[in-house]
Formats: sequence, structure tokens, C-alpha cells
Amino acid sequence: MARKPTAYRRCDCPDQNRPKRGGCGHSWSYNLTNDEGKRTRATIPESVGLTQAQAQAVLDGMAPGVALEPVEANLTFRQWAADWLSRRRAKGTTRENYEIAIRLHLNPRWGNQRLRAIKRAQVEAWVHEMEANERIANSTAEGHWKVFQMVIKDALQNGKITTNPTYEIDGPYVGESTSYVFSPDECWAIYDAFPERYRIIPMLGFACGTRQAEAFGVCDDVIDSGRSLLTLRRQVLRNKETSHKRLLVDRLKTSPRLSSKDVPMPPYLLEALQEYMERYPPRATETVLWAHKKKIDDCKRGSARALFWTPRNYLLGRTSLNDGLWKPTLLKLGIKDEEGNLPTFHDLRHTFISTCLQGGIPEHTVAAWVGDSVVELRRTYSHLLKDHAETHGAVAASLTARPKPPLVYNAA
Repeated sequence: MARKPTAYRRCDCPDQNRPKRGGCGHSWSYNLTNDEGKRTRATIPESVGLTQAQAQAVLDGMAPGVALEPVEANLTFRQWAADWLSRRRAKGTTRENYEIAIRLHLNPRWGNQRLRAIKRAQVEAWVHEMEANERIANSTAEGHWKVFQMVIKDALQNGKITTNPTYEIDGPYVGESTSYVFSPDECWAIYDAFPERYRIIPMLGFACGTRQAEAFGVCDDVIDSGRSLLTLRRQVLRNKETSHKRLLVDRLKTSPRLSSKDVPMPPYLLEALQEYMERYPPRATETVLWAHKKKIDDCKRGSARALFWTPRNYLLGRTSLNDGLWKPTLLKLGIKDEEGNLPTFHDLRHTFISTCLQGGIPEHTVAAWVGDSVVELRRTYSHLLKDHAETHGAVAASLTARPKPPLVYNAA
């Protein structure tokens, strides 16, 4: 019976069992004895930087007498990134962002480099380069870093490399994201200044926290007047997945994790919607009945009556609203942030969430309304949740205060 191989190093380095950086620079070896008693010696490829336990784990996964699987020494980052991208199951927009990051940013930097030759020091230097480059926004650099990490981790898990050069490296620094919070006066000023045919759209943003594409996708069948509820389950998409045509899709950004969400409508919004539908009756259009793991072209079609249309009888889209209505209205009203930039439509959603949290509405309730997870809500709005110490501190203190001694009545 062949003996189990044992990993060892043929050196006297005092730090030979230190993992990753700073350890011995020699490879691990092993002796293999077959059934005939013949011993062979071999070197474990790419074993520099491994601990003895890690090298032994590689050998334990081998069948007796079988050599290690050869390493694809010349596999480049460009080749593996293309293979990784072809196996992604992300939605169209996310996948498109991955492709852009790889094609425009990662391949020019790493594309021709062999995967096994990418070293930790090179990765650290690249991170510093991105942080020092003023032309790259912090959020953009963070996106590049995350895609790079995913490609490298996938290569490690598939045995293309033996060590992860991104291990324990902090990505580009990203400061706290700041969002513009509209005052109530500003919200209503935007509503009044918008053309009558489209003024309901910003109201949906600050009254229900809808995303822009969700507001465009509101149809008459999602408005429950009896319960004052708005059920969001559709959005208008225009991207590579839809062949750059505006389509009404029965899918939220959070699908399949969350396929619909119910948001309470304030009385003024319900009244405004009813008046709007009387003046501008909803019109029937095709809707994509999206199914998980299917492309839009392969999904079944249905029908719905959408509320918002352009003068040319197209579904309303992001470019039409932002360039034709939103930006001119904000310029007219003089609404700008501290840096002089125009707030975005998405800031109406931030305004709704911030107002709810500051009003003491539980975070899990707000998360259910807007379709975010509680973890995401805490990460984005932690500065508002800190204020709850002042808002609810007295109540919490009263719950744990020492009980007052009972009154004792003297019997007369």
C-alpha cells in the first residue's frame, strides 16, 4: 500500500511555516512511495507562501500515486475574467457594469498579466494609484476593486492560483456617501413647478420613496384606494437587456429576493392620483412577465394600463424626465446642494427614508416599504439612527429605572 505523502521543506529557514507575506521563500516538497516501494520526490507548484498545513491539505486531496494537476502557467487575467463574466447570473444592468469595469479599467491594467504572477505588492500599489487619481471617483474605484476581487477569488476557488493576492488588503477608501434631503417646502415647490401632466412623479418619490423606474412603472391596478396602499411591482427599463427600448417589466430592482412591496399612500397622494387618472386616463401597454433565471426575450407577455406617457405616446423614461423636466425645474427654483450640484431624483427617496427614520418609524418597517434590507438601511442612514438616542433615550431610561418602593399606608 502506498504511503501517504508528507509536505516538507528542504531548507533551514526559521520562518518557513509563516503564511502569506513575510515567510520563507522556498516551495514545499513531498516524497511519494508507490506499491513497489519506489520513492519519488516532487515540488508542489505555487506553494511559496503556504503553511505546512495548507500544503499538506493539497496532498491529502490527491489519490495515491497521482501527480498534482498541472497549473495553467500562462493563463492571463483577461482570459479568466472573460470566463468569469460568461458564468455570471446577474441581471442585465449589473452584468453590464461588470463588463464595463473589466473592459475599460481592469484589462488595461491587468489583462496581459499572468494570473499566477500577480503579487500582493502590485495589488497594494494599484489601490494607492486609484486613491491618488483625482479623475476616478471613490465609488468608481470601489466598484473596480470589487470586480477585481471577485475574479481573483473565483480563480482561487477553481484552482487556477494557489494564493489570493487580494487577501487582507483594504480596497480604495470610500468616504461616507451624502445625499441631499429636501425640505417639505422644496418638495412641494418642485411639485408646483412641474408640468401638470408629470407632477405626480416627484410626489411618488417624496411621499412613498419610490425609485425613478418604479414611479414610471405605476399602473392603475397597483393603486388600492380602499386601503390607501401602493403596491410596487413593475418598473420601466431601458438597457442592453431590453435592446435599449423602454419596456414595462414586472420586476423590481430587488427581484427575486423581493418581487413586490406595499407602501402606504398619504391622503394627498391618493387624491392627486385619482384626479390625475380622471384627467389623463391610463393606457394599455405590453408588460414583460419576468421569471427568475430567464432572459427578457424568453419571458411571457401580459398587459397593464400605465399612467405616465410622453407626448409622442412612449413610456416615460429616465432621460426624458431628467433632462427635460427635472433639471430645468431645479435650476428654476435654485435648489442645489452644498457643492453647487443639482440633487437627483433618487434624493427624493432619501428624503422619504430620512423623514421616516427621524420621525421614529421602526427601521424594519421603513426597510419593508422601500425594499431595502435593514442592514443596508443601517449602513446608509446610520447618522440618522444615532439621533434616536436623543429621541428615545428618556423612554429607554424609564424602562430600566429602579422601581419606586410601594406606598405603605398606616392603619389608623
